[in-house]
Amino acid sequence: MTNAEISGALLAAPSKPKPPTSKLIETVARADGVSPMRQFREMLRLCVGRRPLSFHEYYSNRVYRPDLSPAEKSGFVGEKGSARLNRRLSPLSVTGLRPFVRDKALYGSVMAHLGFSVPRIQAVFSTVRSYGRMKTLRTAADIETFLTEDAVYPVFVKPEEGSGSIGSALIESLDRERGALLLSNGNLINLEAFAAQVEAEYSAGFLFQDAVKQHRVLSDVAGRAVGSIRVVTVQDDEGVSCLYALWKVPSPSAMSDNYWQPGSMLAELDSGTGRILQCLRGTGPDQERLENHPVSGAVFTDITIPHWPEVLEVTRDAHSMLPTFGVIGWDIAITEDGPMIIESNANPHHMLYQIATGKGILNDAFAPVFDRIAARGQRLRKKRKQSAKDNLRDK
Repeated sequence: MTNAEISGALLAAPSKPKPPTSKLIETVARADGVSPMRQFREMLRLCVGRRPLSFHEYYSNRVYRPDLSPAEKSGFVGEKGSARLNRRLSPLSVTGLRPFVRDKALYGSVMAHLGFSVPRIQAVFSTVRSYGRMKTLRTAADIETFLTEDAVYPVFVKPEEGSGSIGSALIESLDRERGALLLSNGNLINLEAFAAQVEAEYSAGFLFQDAVKQHRVLSDVAGRAVGSIRVVTVQDDEGVSCLYALWKVPSPSAMSDNYWQPGSMLAELDSGTGRILQCLRGTGPDQERLENHPVSGAVFTDITIPHWPEVLEVTRDAHSMLPTFGVIGWDIAITEDGPMIIESNANPHHMLYQIATGKGILNDAFAPVFDRIAARGQRLRKKRKQSAKDNLRDK
């Protein structure tokens, strides 16, 4: 643990991906036997159309692998293709509750009221919005006072809207003598500087929550930082089911589990049992399959996520509350008492699935499922459109 103070505590956004370099192209050619000319041809074929991959996504998703057939390569999507798929499954015209789902304070409060387990909000900062009876902070001075006098440590902080753990931090305690916050990664941040950063960057909304204590089975493997379970559920005429599930294993040096942080891992789960099938670290040519956790030494394939039947039940019940949504991604923490909903996302990034499994999301097993969900979405659109016409006619 270091005693050195740092200037910023909140997790910054990742840098913008760079175009593939000649070194990367050469590495793929040597390691995988895929000539530069073939790489270029494939990129040109896959990086156009309705679900395009960017050049850097072609490499990060390892679509160049020679063991993949052309049809299998076509099943991969990039960020834009992932969003397009989600809009196909959950048409914007019938999912008007998207802003509500993105609103972490309001959505979390409603879910708690309905009996779901969610992190307790200790306070909210905003210069522009009221939060009813929640403790609301308006200025940097209010943040300092709260963290000095009222906060119950450890505290997890994050923006009210956003994804990818950007703007988050896990604060373990307050060093009153130094006027500094101790982060879970061992760094210290000046309290006044932290409050000023929140005020400057997140005036629209910033949450101070109880830090989640995850189940000892997971913490014994991966340490203090919570590694949430990404469960993607889909809804067709038969109801809600789990499409796939992953464990986002945090880097040993990270405060959160976002995969773009160096050293983070992704474990593919058997969606029926919660057992780990494989765990991978890194992307592109640097990706490696891990038999053991790099710090604890735990054998990944020996691990089954605790409370798995409850995880499936909770995500199914929560998704059923939003019947017009064809797909939702859930981040679930596993506590000793059971699953806790951390966040829900109407636009889950399916590249995580592709990186964790080596398969495109538009594979033969999922394609019929997507067709059924999309057909249902079209029926909902037509029904809503007809209902609007009927209402106009009746006026």
